[in-house]
Formats: sequence, structure tokens, C-alpha cells
Amino acid sequence: MKKKLLILMLVPFLVAFQCESNDPAPFDNLESTGLLGSWEIQNEILNGNISDMIPRCCEFLEFDPDDNIRDNIGLLTYNDTQGLVNSGTFEVDLNNQTILFIDDDNDQLLITYSIDETQGTLTIDFTEGDTIITQDWARIN
Repeated sequence: MKKKLLILMLVPFLVAFQCESNDPAPFDNLESTGLLGSWEIQNEILNGNISDMIPRCCEFLEFDPDDNIRDNIGLLTYNDTQGLVNSGTFEVDLNNQTILFIDDDNDQLLITYSIDETQGTLTIDFTEGDTIITQDWARIN
């Protein structure tokens, strides 16, 4: 009887301290978009004209997943070296290759995007007022 009691007491401890599972980490839907990570601006075109010949730098986009791995919604932060930070959420429409960015002030911006995985570049197009803006961004991690 004592032997059976000892086994009954040991079994829960053995189960509780099992080795780590071989299950892979959950896959976030946003990973398939190629957007997740950090990007630095490379150039900007305004209404079809290069904005200036000075190389662009020091503006960054950071795409992060949110807590729901099954949706196409994440967190987006824009910042530059002058201290400007704009953050909020984004939602990707895979069929139209668009991103709807809603910042913390509830301002919305619809962005068309394309990614060249071999070059590690992200191209975005959006409109501000009457200006059509095209920007190229390089993946930095």
C-alpha cells in the first residue's frame, strides 16, 4: 500500500516537470506579409519628382505584432532623430496590398505597399493633401 501511495504522490511531480515541448512557437499572420521589423528611409519622391538629392536617413518605421496572432493587425511606430514619434495600430489588407495606419490621435492614413525580399526594401505610396508620396525603406532588422 505504501508503494502505491508513493507512486501516486510522485506522478504529479513528474508530469509537472516535463521537458520543454517540441511544439513550434505560434506563427503570427503578420509574419507572412514581410512587414515585421525595423525599416530606415532611403529616398522619397513627391508627385513623381525626387524630393532632393541629399541621401535620406534617420527616419524609421517599426512594425510589431499585437497580442492576437490570428489577425492582420499590429503596432506601428514612426520616429526620427529629431524626436518626432508617431505610433498607433496598422491593419494589412493582403488582397489590395494596403496598410491602414491609425495613430494614437485616431488620424488615418491608407498606404499602398510592396516588398522586395531579395533587396530587403519596402516601397510605400500614400497621399497627403494634393501630394502623392512614394518612399523606399531598407530593412535594418
